[in-house]
Amino acid sequence: MYCRNCGAELPEGAKFCTNCGHGLTADTGASSSAQPVSGFSDRRDRPNSHLALAIIVTVCCCIPFGIVSIIYASKVDSRWNNGQDEEARENSRKAKNWALWGIGLVALFYVVYILLLAFGAVTAFWTEDFFSGGSSVYDIMAACHNF
Repeated sequence: MYCRNCGAELPEGAKFCTNCGHGLTADTGASSSAQPVSGFSDRRDRPNSHLALAIIVTVCCCIPFGIVSIIYASKVDSRWNNGQDEEARENSRKAKNWALWGIGLVALFYVVYILLLAFGAVTAFWTEDFFSGGSSVYDIMAACHNF
């Protein structure tokens, strides 16, 4: 048995299409225009699963946050196909938020890391021990270059 609207294969005796939500009539002499089943007629666009972002976060940035994001992203399509629109949108939102939090934490880590390196370099350059021993400008430049 196939849906007259979208052509999806359906089990025998189905009352509506699980793919597009259109109602199926039992008699073959009925008109070919199937009516949408209640709850499916007002569906908006399918939410983005953000799976690509979740995978990028997992591979490049933050594995724990990326894995949680992948789990939520993998639930979006199945929830949408089962007609659970709000759960699909919620899982999409959670997948995006977990991925963005992972990116934000890694960015924060690198900012703090660079600030600590800069602070250490400035501190090493301006300590009195660094200038003791009659260092010349060339020695100071070589020390900075080797740092």
